[in-house]
Amino acid sequence: MPVSIQSQLRQHIFTVPTVAVSVPAARRRARAHFATWDLDVEHPVVETALFILTELLTNSVQHTAHRSPTADIILALGPRSLIVAVHDRHPHCPRPTPEPHADGSGGWGLRLVAELAAEALGSTHTHTDTDEQGKTLLVRLPRPDRTLPCTRDVGIRDVGVRSGGGTAERGPVAVRSHSDDPFESLAERGR
Repeated sequence: MPVSIQSQLRQHIFTVPTVAVSVPAARRRARAHFATWDLDVEHPVVETALFILTELLTNSVQHTAHRSPTADIILALGPRSLIVAVHDRHPHCPRPTPEPHADGSGGWGLRLVAELAAEALGSTHTHTDTDEQGKTLLVRLPRPDRTLPCTRDVGIRDVGVRSGGGTAERGPVAVRSHSDDPFESLAERGR
């Protein structure tokens, strides 16, 4: 089952069979869902997210279908992030290869995903299921409709501000959170 992303994020999860026709269908479904979130589906970050979804799902179709007849697609939108993830029930956790396979059978997809995510100022992560029989490949990209990081006030606290070795001043400060980072509270959903 997919990794559950923090509850304050808008998320959409759907399952597809790990067959080739699922790849373009999942891309179309994700594109349509991004539009329901009022994202510009022509925005370069959204286009990158759709391309990444295509690559990740293609990997599941090509390499895990014999053990994982379905894959879960996880889309999430937070105050600062657009997240695309693919979960399957195959225990192998792939890594980007430095070079494509010599026989021409592939090998560049995950490297391309990592490079595209980095170029968009995003990140890639792999999470193994607690039973070690599946994994989630997750890509976090900056939210495409924001130009500056979005913060939200979560409360006022009386805290000490440290200066050098001691407390320089004490008083109420607004505490801001950038907590749309899904890795702060990933929770595995049981299967």
